[in-house]
Amino acid sequence: MIHLIHGIHTQGASPVQGLIPYLRTAGFDVRYPDYGWIAGVETRIANPIICGSLRPYIAPDDIVIGHSNGCAIIYDMLRGGLKVAGAAFINAALEQSIQPLAPWIDVFFNLGDEITEAAKIGAAIGVTDSAWGEMGHAGYSGSDPSIRNYNCGATSGMPVVWGHSDFFTPANLTYWAPFLIDRISSHTARAAA
Repeated sequence: MIHLIHGIHTQGASPVQGLIPYLRTAGFDVRYPDYGWIAGVETRIANPIICGSLRPYIAPDDIVIGHSNGCAIIYDMLRGGLKVAGAAFINAALEQSIQPLAPWIDVFFNLGDEITEAAKIGAAIGVTDSAWGEMGHAGYSGSDPSIRNYNCGATSGMPVVWGHSDFFTPANLTYWAPFLIDRISSHTARAAA
């Protein structure tokens, strides 16, 4: 099962939902829990509530994919002891120096993501979830081999992604969704071997 966790400013369809048909076509069962619209300053209070609501539905053999604040929610659950098979963070509003709390974590970022630069400031002054940072802009900063960076603004053979949600535009998703699915499939194949 794959769980897609969206970001904060979602009214109506979230860009993350664009992944659903690709994942289902690839044979994955997908859950999209919609926690509604919240403001950045509400994440300090809302994210722990959202974590508590989502956690019972995620099993140790599940995969979690987050966008923006969805990545902070996933990471908060992992720090709280949630076990998953792996995770993908797309333009994460998340600190860069995360711990390897899942067997694998793929980080998709691009230098044009100015939203997560602002997320780092929000966390630093204490108005947002304390896990917030600029991972979506600059990637993972550690050296653990189980966490791998993909600069979506400079990946050979792939269209350039530039901005906080550009990964999910239909033209980019045509290429990046199969890339993401290939990464997930390679991780699951290694785990099964």
